[in-house]
Amino acid sequence: MRLIDVILPLAIRDTYTYALPANMPDPESGMRVLVPLVKKTITGIVLRTYQGDAPEGVQLREAIEVLDEHPLVLPAQLRLWRWIADYYMCTIGEVMVAALPSKLIDNDYTAQTETYITLSPQFADVEQLQPVFDCLKRAPKQLELLEIFLEMSGVFDGESHPVERRELVEQSGGSVAILRTLIEKGILVEKKEVVSRLSSYDLTVENAHELNGEQQRAKMEIEAGFQDGKVCLLHGVTSSGKTEVYIHLIRAMLDTGKQVLYLVPEIALTTQLTSRLQRIFGKQLGVYHSRFSNMERVEIYRDLLDSSEPKVILAARSGVFLPFRNLGLVVVDEEHDSSFKQQDPAPRYHARSVAIVMAQQAGAHVLLGTATPAIESYYNAQTGKYRLVELTQRYAGLSLPAIHVVDLKMQYHRKEMYDHFADPLVEKIRTQLSAGKQIIIFQNRRGYAPHLACKACGYVPKCCNCDVSLTYHKRISALVCHYCGYTIAVPPACPQCGGEMRDQGMGTEKIEDEVARLFPGARIARMDLDTTRTKHGHQRIIEQFARHEVDILVGTQMVTKGLHFDEVSLVAVLNADSMLQMPDFRSYERAYQMLEQVAGRAGRTGSQGEVIIQAFQPDMPVYTYLQNHDYRGLYREQISERKVFRFPPFYRLIVLNIKHREYSRLDTASRMLQEQLGRIFGNCCSAVLIPPVARVQNMHLRQIRLRIPVTASFSQAKARVVQAIAAVQALPACKGTIIQPDVDPL
Repeated sequence: MRLIDVILPLAIRDTYTYALPANMPDPESGMRVLVPLVKKTITGIVLRTYQGDAPEGVQLREAIEVLDEHPLVLPAQLRLWRWIADYYMCTIGEVMVAALPSKLIDNDYTAQTETYITLSPQFADVEQLQPVFDCLKRAPKQLELLEIFLEMSGVFDGESHPVERRELVEQSGGSVAILRTLIEKGILVEKKEVVSRLSSYDLTVENAHELNGEQQRAKMEIEAGFQDGKVCLLHGVTSSGKTEVYIHLIRAMLDTGKQVLYLVPEIALTTQLTSRLQRIFGKQLGVYHSRFSNMERVEIYRDLLDSSEPKVILAARSGVFLPFRNLGLVVVDEEHDSSFKQQDPAPRYHARSVAIVMAQQAGAHVLLGTATPAIESYYNAQTGKYRLVELTQRYAGLSLPAIHVVDLKMQYHRKEMYDHFADPLVEKIRTQLSAGKQIIIFQNRRGYAPHLACKACGYVPKCCNCDVSLTYHKRISALVCHYCGYTIAVPPACPQCGGEMRDQGMGTEKIEDEVARLFPGARIARMDLDTTRTKHGHQRIIEQFARHEVDILVGTQMVTKGLHFDEVSLVAVLNADSMLQMPDFRSYERAYQMLEQVAGRAGRTGSQGEVIIQAFQPDMPVYTYLQNHDYRGLYREQISERKVFRFPPFYRLIVLNIKHREYSRLDTASRMLQEQLGRIFGNCCSAVLIPPVARVQNMHLRQIRLRIPVTASFSQAKARVVQAIAAVQALPACKGTIIQPDVDPL
C-alpha cells in the first residue's frame, strides 16, 4: 500500500497518514495535498511517501488531490521546520501555519489579471485602417477613442504595444460601451493577462559608496570571520556606517551568484532602507513583511521558490521561512531587538536564532549588527563563539550626541514644568525650532493617557475581559483595552459616584496635544501603532519628516530604530524611569538599548546632536553609562549579576504559561504541574507565579519558570517538561487547561 505522512496546519504532535488512490501519482515531499479530516477537507504538506501497511484495525482514508506539480516547501525548509518545532516545543503544524502565506494553506490564491487592448491583427499595416476611419466618421466618439488608442499604443510611431483598458478609457474620457462597440466590430481586441501584484520599479542602479578606512577594516575582519566559519557580530556605534558595510558584503555575495536574507525587526525600518537598497541593487531586491496582503506574500514566496538567481530579500522576522535555494548570507540588523521574538501564537521563535540555524544548514554566513548588542550575543563574542568586529567612530568623524539628564523631582519642586516638559527641555526645543532643526520626542506609551480615574472616589474603568485599566484615546473619545481590543465610550461622569473623571499619566496622543500648545506654529506628527495601521502608514510619516514637512515627531519605540534624518538635532525622552521599573532581569539592558538607539537619531549630519532625558531618578547607573556611551560598562555589570542570579547566558529559560477560564481548575493544574517539575528540576523550578496581568481575554493566567544550566542537556530537560505537561493535562481535575511553553522568553 502506498502511504503518505502529511503535515496538517493544526496544533497536533504527529503527522497524519493517508493512503494514495491507485490513480494518483506519488507526490514528492514538500507538495501540497488535499486530504479529508473528520467532516471537512484540509490542505497539508507531504512529509514523505512510502510503501507500508495500515495499522491493524485502522481504516486509512485516501488523499483527495495533489495540488502542486513541484514541491512548494523545499527539503531545507522542512529540516528547519523540524528544528523549530523541537527547539521551541511546539508542533510542526504550528510552524507550517507561521511559515506559509495563508492563501497557500487555504488553497484560494488567485492570480491578478489586467485587461489589455490591442489592434486587430488584420490591421497590421496602418494603411489598412483608412476604410475604418472613413466608416467611423459617422461615429465621432468611436473615431476619437480609436485615434487615442493608436497614439497610446505607438502605432503612429511604427510600434504596436498593448494598452491597459482602464487607462485607455480614462485618457479618452469615453465609456466602456464605446470601447465595447469597437471590439464587437473587430477593430480592437481585448485580452487578459496575468500581472504581478508587486510594485515594480525601474531605477538607475548606483554604485555603493566607498568605504572609509574603519569600514574597510571592519569588512575585512568580517570576511575573515566568515572564512573561519563563525557568526560575526558587528558592534558599531549609531551612525557609524554599518549599513554601508552590509551593502558591500551583500554586493560581493550577489556577484558570486548567491542569495541574501536581510532581516530587520520592524516594518518601519524597511521604508528608508528599501529606497536605499533599491538604488544599489535595483530589481535584485525583494521585500517581504506582514503589511503585504496575503496575495502579495504568495507571489513573493513563489517568485523566490521558482528561482535560484542572486537576490537580496529585505524582510521582517517571517523572512526566515522563505524558500531560498542558494542562500549565501544572512544579515540580522538591530540584532538585539525584541521584535525578532514571536510572542503569540506558537511557534514562539526568535528570528535571530532561527536565522543562525538556517544559515548553518545552508552553509551560509551570518552577520549580526547593532549599536547595542544583546547581552547574550556580546557574551558569545567575548568567549570566542562569535567573531567580534567593532566600529567605534561615527561616519565622517561626527561626534556622538551629548546626553543630559534632567531631574524631574527638582523641576517639579521648583515649579519649572510645562505640562510634562521640564523648563530646560522647553527652552532647548524653542532654540532648535528657531534654527530650523527637527526634534524627536520619545514616549513609549500610545494613547492619550494610561487610564481615567475619578477625582472623588478613585474609580478606574477596567476591561471586562482582562485585568487591566482601559487606555484613554482622546481622538476617538473611547477607552480601549490594548490586550483584547475591548472598547467603550468615555463616561461623562464616574459610574460609581458621579464625580469628575480625569486622565492620569501620559501617552503619545497627550504629548502631541501638549507640544501643539507649547510650540504654536510647529508642524507636528505622531508615529505609533494608532497612526501606522495602514499599509503605507509608516512610509507616509517617515517621508513627511524626511522632507522637513514636520518639525517635531512624537512617537513610541518606532522612532528609536535605524531611521536616518539629516536635520534632527535634538531628541527628548520624557519618562525614562518607566523603562527601569519593569519586573524583568532585562529591564536595564532594554532601557539602555532603547535610549541609546533613540539618542542615535540626533546629530547624524553636521553639528553634534543633543539628547535630553527626563527622569525622577537621575543617579541610576544606567544614565551614567548612556552619557558616556559606555556599552562595555553596562555589559560588565549585567553579566556579573546574571551569573550570580542564574540568568542567560549561563542558564537557559523556559516559561510555562498556564491558562484556564475557571480559576479553580487553573489553580489545581498550576500547583500539580509545579509539584511534578519541582521533583525533576529542584530549585531550578520556580513557584507558581502570578504575572503582572493575571487575566487576558477571560483566561486566568499563571506561570512557572525553569532555569536549565547550559552544561545540562537542554533536549532532555524539554522532554521531561513535555512529559510533565501531558501528565497534568490528562488529569480530570485539569481538563481544558492550556499550557504553553515559551523557550528563551524575552
